Amino acid sequence: MRIQTPIIILVLLILFSSSCQKVITPQLSNGAPQLVIEGAVSDTTGPYHINISKTVSFYADNTYPNVSGASVTITDQTVGVNDLLTETSTGVYTTHSIVGTPGHTYQLQVVLNGKNYTAVSTMPLPVALDSITFDYTSVKNMIQPVVHYQDPAAFVNYYKYNITVNGVKLNRFQTDEDRLMNGKYINEDLVTDTGAIKKNNLVLVNLDGIDKGAYNFLQEAENIAFYNDQLATPATPTSNISGGCLGYFSAQTVSSKSAVVK
Repeated sequence: MRIQTPIIILVLLILFSSSCQKVITPQLSNGAPQLVIEGAVSDTTGPYHINISKTVSFYADNTYPNVSGASVTITDQTVGVNDLLTETSTGVYTTHSIVGTPGHTYQLQVVLNGKNYTAVSTMPLPVALDSITFDYTSVKNMIQPVVHYQDPAAFVNYYKYNITVNGVKLNRFQTDEDRLMNGKYINEDLVTDTGAIKKNNLVLVNLDGIDKGAYNFLQEAENIAFYNDQLATPATPTSNISGGCLGYFSAQTVSSKSAVVK
């Protein structure tokens, strides 16, 4: 699994960038650094990674130091398998044996400086992308991927979309739930930034199936990062990890499709 920039760090970077462009001063804390824990187990082939870092003052240099020396364990509570992760590089903790299985429940436990941080996430049943196409006309100067898939009617689904263009993952992500589309066939335009996708680009879309706890964090993060004009006061999304930290843990399924923009 590819190691990505933690989403909470991405949120802070986007807030900083937008605040500079708009010449506003977000009311964010300049207090002590906060711990950031992010990672996932998926139904793709492992190993999986947990990233641990710290925030810095909102107005400091945007370098977020990784945190070494934590004890990190992921437990498959459904079958009783424990995996003590190894710190393979500073602040990056890697699994050995845990396998991501839909329907199984996973517990993350991090122990650092005598403090415990825990999260539980249940991997949903997989939902498969059928194909992706492109919308060239709905938004001026923007080519949008369109995802096509069947949403299952039997259970509630929560989704996260990621887009990769020519091997580079876009910062922007999108969340969705099936409250208004349960059991329907989905044809949905994904939001991108102007000029992010061009003709002849190879576009890969990941459809991540996530549980409600991860969805709540990611939806909040999406609103803060990409729609913060509508917020009275920029903030940080609420973690699904207990113990007093930022970030989130997710057990998720992944379905991918790619296509070349014509």
